[in-house]
Amino acid sequence: MGDSLQRLGPDCESIKEELCMEIDPPFRESSATAEDWRRALDRVVPAVVVLRTTACRAFDTESAGASYATGFVVDRRRGIILTNRHVVKPGPVVAEAMFVNREEIPVYPVYRDPVHDFGFFCYDPGAIQFLSYDEIPLAPEAACVGLEIRVVGNDSGEK
Repeated sequence: MGDSLQRLGPDCESIKEELCMEIDPPFRESSATAEDWRRALDRVVPAVVVLRTTACRAFDTESAGASYATGFVVDRRRGIILTNRHVVKPGPVVAEAMFVNREEIPVYPVYRDPVHDFGFFCYDPGAIQFLSYDEIPLAPEAACVGLEIRVVGNDSGEK
């Protein structure tokens, strides 16, 4: 059968180059040091929460049950936590957020994106009495392929 791009004629190589994308970005030496990562983690870990959710009924594509997930504070003043859509659930949910110092507060679903995998919970910022924390601002323009990241979260409710 042959390469279907060969049927396009002699200019197929330039078309093939344009259609191909680089899967593995070129290796670049990391510019972040261990001290940089430690400072970054010290700043963001207090804003990361464990979300405990309970869905009392099966709804849409989600079954009833209890689960744990991770979220993080994106707006401290208004009390907004970003997480995955399936955590916020498409139906009724009862949820609590547990901060790094084990303070637990109720959270309430605000938004579930119908297409993309994110959702927001809100909480009363005045309910956090003993923890000094900051928000993690969203910066979609800073995301790029090949960027070194560290993932902070929980595994089945563990810290």
